[in-house]
Amino acid sequence: MVGDRGVVAGGGDPGRNEGVVFGVDREGKPHHGPQVADYNELKADGSTACGCWIYSGVFSRDGVNKGNARQSKDYLGHGWGFSWPSDRRIIYNRASASPTGEPWSERKKLVWWDKAQSKWTGGDVPDFPVGKSPDYRPTRQEKGLDAIPGDAPFMLHEDGLGWIYVPKGLHDGPFPTHYEPLESPVRNLLYSRDTDPVVNWFTRQENRFAPPGDPRFPYVLTTYRLTEHHTAGGMSRFLPHLAELQPEMFAEISPELAIELRIKNSDYICVVTLRGAIETRALVSRRARPLQIDGKTIHQIALPFHFGTAGNVRGAAANDLIPISGEPNVTIMETKALACNIVPGRLPRGPAFEDWLDRYVPRGGPPNLHPEQPPPGAPRGTLAAGHEHESPTT
Repeated sequence: MVGDRGVVAGGGDPGRNEGVVFGVDREGKPHHGPQVADYNELKADGSTACGCWIYSGVFSRDGVNKGNARQSKDYLGHGWGFSWPSDRRIIYNRASASPTGEPWSERKKLVWWDKAQSKWTGGDVPDFPVGKSPDYRPTRQEKGLDAIPGDAPFMLHEDGLGWIYVPKGLHDGPFPTHYEPLESPVRNLLYSRDTDPVVNWFTRQENRFAPPGDPRFPYVLTTYRLTEHHTAGGMSRFLPHLAELQPEMFAEISPELAIELRIKNSDYICVVTLRGAIETRALVSRRARPLQIDGKTIHQIALPFHFGTAGNVRGAAANDLIPISGEPNVTIMETKALACNIVPGRLPRGPAFEDWLDRYVPRGGPPNLHPEQPPPGAPRGTLAAGHEHESPTT
């Protein structure tokens, strides 16, 4: 995965260079030089190669895959697996020391400045340039890490400081706050507005959102990943051993909801939203617990998002139920919270499906059913941005 094309001679097997852990070419020469020890050895001049900088060092010059290590050496877990980058267990651990380099607490110390050796040391791998002294001050002519003072521990921030709020880069305000999902069975108790004012709704007839508290969709639907699956459905469904572990789609519901709807474990049920309906089986589980919100009982339904129409195992796709939306900063779709209904029984096939769906999701009415959803073609807010739009701030 990581290789330095420079060659370090000596040691190891005859005919091999130290640290070269992968094969030889047709001429009997190493494919590349030794592995890098960590990202600090990566260079911009093309003499090194790395697929992902944070993983550099997990397979180093010693030929040992540190991700498989299972011999813990301390309470931080060094020796058990590999924590990227560089096997650091606590990010920004420079903050565990005072501006002058001494630990804030003897009991909780992680790293500290060793004056005798002029370097950072301690129980964790320093998340800071090892040789940068606490009294280092840049002249404002430097770039990169050289521009960060020796008492500024947050080196992934351009100024090295911790931020109470985000000073730039977000399109929906500097402070974290709470808005309800675009579909929610309850109103926002913090503000007069329920939803984020600069979110992307992508309003059209096929992409309607239920208004808050819509009695047709009283339940909260969320999607989630299964332990037995690898990333998303495009990978999981085509791997036989994973398909065998999770061979069928299901909807996880609480025992209380199962009793209320007279559903038994493994019964067929239909999950319905304003976008469509799917058929699946019920998994009655105590993990899906009812919530008490504003004096009302709100039930949750959970669907794995891995299944679809192709692969070794097939099943209804949770994405058929989900509205298309765009979080205002990076346009991530809202797939973890929406409103739905559950209808016990099988989903009708053929022409009967449309008649059945019309009973639960009438096709009439405007596309912007939610009171805060803009009409089709409405201009977006001046602060809104996304992958398909140019940001007004750039």
